[in-house]
Amino acid sequence: MGRIGTTCWGVCQRKWMRHRALPLILMQRWAEGARKSIGQILKGVLPARTFAQLKSTRARKYSLKVLRDNVFLEISSRVVEHCGTTVLRGPFSGLRFSTEILLNIPCAQRLVGSYEKELHPVFKDLDQKKDYEMVVDIGCAEGYYAVGLALLLNLPVFAFDVDPEARRRCRETSELNGVGSLVEIGNYCDGRTLRRLTRGKRCFVVSDCEGYEMELFDHEAASDLRRSDVLIEIHEIRQTSVYESICKAFMSTHTIHTYEAIARDVDEYPELSFLGSDAAKAIEEWRHARQKWVFLRSIITL
Repeated sequence: MGRIGTTCWGVCQRKWMRHRALPLILMQRWAEGARKSIGQILKGVLPARTFAQLKSTRARKYSLKVLRDNVFLEISSRVVEHCGTTVLRGPFSGLRFSTEILLNIPCAQRLVGSYEKELHPVFKDLDQKKDYEMVVDIGCAEGYYAVGLALLLNLPVFAFDVDPEARRRCRETSELNGVGSLVEIGNYCDGRTLRRLTRGKRCFVVSDCEGYEMELFDHEAASDLRRSDVLIEIHEIRQTSVYESICKAFMSTHTIHTYEAIARDVDEYPELSFLGSDAAKAIEEWRHARQKWVFLRSIITL
């Protein structure tokens, strides 16, 4: 065919392939747009509690698929077999989970105490001054914080999660650790519920509610929580600074302490050496580099 002919044929072939792929690309973009539109419609017509539950359940099922497809659950199985079902280190060492729960989450992080290690100084400080009246955990999942704090502080804990499976797991974990009478589990925590629980009280509040913190922790909440300490995982929303908004709401009633995500060093966790090259994967939390938590400490109690 000759060099010119071959080049022309290659160009035509690439154009044809791009043309052939165009309908698929357009369909993918249309599907993504349709999902967002449907989500906005559902958010507008469904009660907030119902929409949050649907969104959370969908996210859990998708997360489980990702964990399974990327062998994280296989790693969890090996970790449970080797390390058992009790947290070995960290602020909640001694906390126990059922095997069934651990086999459905990336459990190595919990068991070796690397999970959200950025926050360990906060919980170490809690252990030294037990002057809270109660704990509120918004987004309790399997109960790592809710049950861990019940054991650490021996205080009533009000734990919330919109996902019914998460509530079941949290209840199971609380009973397994003998603090079922301390942990009360609820469905949806809106601003009114939070104010009813905490107004006028000295509480420790921990929140990981996947973006809802922007609505939950406003100026009115800051006033009602002025005697409480609040730990919030920040989930930034496009074109909105959740971190700045929350800091602004609490700046007159609380001191602000910011914690940012840091890389994990697998050599700090020799318990996982049996995993070989999978050890690093086992403790990876897949957070973006600018992930933040904000700890809001009441000025009144200083």
